[in-house]
Amino acid sequence: MDAATFAEALDFAIGRERAAVAFYKELTTMASFAAQKSLLSEFMAMEEGHVAMLTGMKSRGMVNLSATAAVDLGLAKRLAADELPAAGMTFQDILVAAIKKEERSGDLYSSLVKAATDPDIKAIFERLIAEESRHKRYFEDLYETEVSRDN
Repeated sequence: MDAATFAEALDFAIGRERAAVAFYKELTTMASFAAQKSLLSEFMAMEEGHVAMLTGMKSRGMVNLSATAAVDLGLAKRLAADELPAAGMTFQDILVAAIKKEERSGDLYSSLVKAATDPDIKAIFERLIAEESRHKRYFEDLYETEVSRDN
């Protein structure tokens, strides 16, 4: 595989993960309760971990992510929301925004898999799809237990 192409693919993924860090950081400032802030801080830390991992892998020339995707509950397709954080968001709004963010990231990586011709680059994006699916599932599970149970 061409080293420049591999580096470009990883740079793109690193940029997306950095954007996710900023997204969760902003949501953390909007959360009302300590438990919500803690949860969002955990996700921010996970995304920071992805940045560090991908940056390290870029320097080593290899990627080590699980290819196991989570089962999709389908909530993202039923929920309507903007992905952008906004003042006054409820916990439900925060969860919906996070679900949508993770779904859109997975969709983007899916598009990149289809566009990539190099099998190694495809593998990177397929593993990122699996990561994003697990994040989305986590927020969907929270939505089901914390929001849907009250409705």
